[in-house]
Amino acid sequence: MSEVTLESCIFHGNKCHITPDSIRKLVERYGLVMVDRELIVLWLELYDKEVRYPAAWLKRAIEFSYSPQIPHAEYVKDKQGKMRQARGLAKEKAMKEAYARLDEERAAARAAECPPEKSEFWKFVPKAVKEKWAAK
Repeated sequence: MSEVTLESCIFHGNKCHITPDSIRKLVERYGLVMVDRELIVLWLELYDKEVRYPAAWLKRAIEFSYSPQIPHAEYVKDKQGKMRQARGLAKEKAMKEAYARLDEERAAARAAECPPEKSEFWKFVPKAVKEKWAAK
């Protein structure tokens, strides 16, 4: 892991919408390592949720140690894996919805092209289905 500096904390704090002055005050009070460690948690948290007051969130995270008591690389890897999995599920859902719409459009086009009432198999369709089809 690289060495933690005030400049890196300010840079990462800026990415999390925290002013350099706030970062400096937190570093003076809690130290570079604590601020840097909780900035990572805040940065990951911003992907999942909307954090209204990131500076206050960071201060609270430092005071109550929101960072897990496991190595950060493992935590980040796990969090990114969950984010990738969520993105994959969202893509899968979007694809299913797109295919369902496409199937509905094709069925409607086929029905407009060759109405089922004109099919030779129409006489075998149950009466309830015929009534339902007529209601459309």
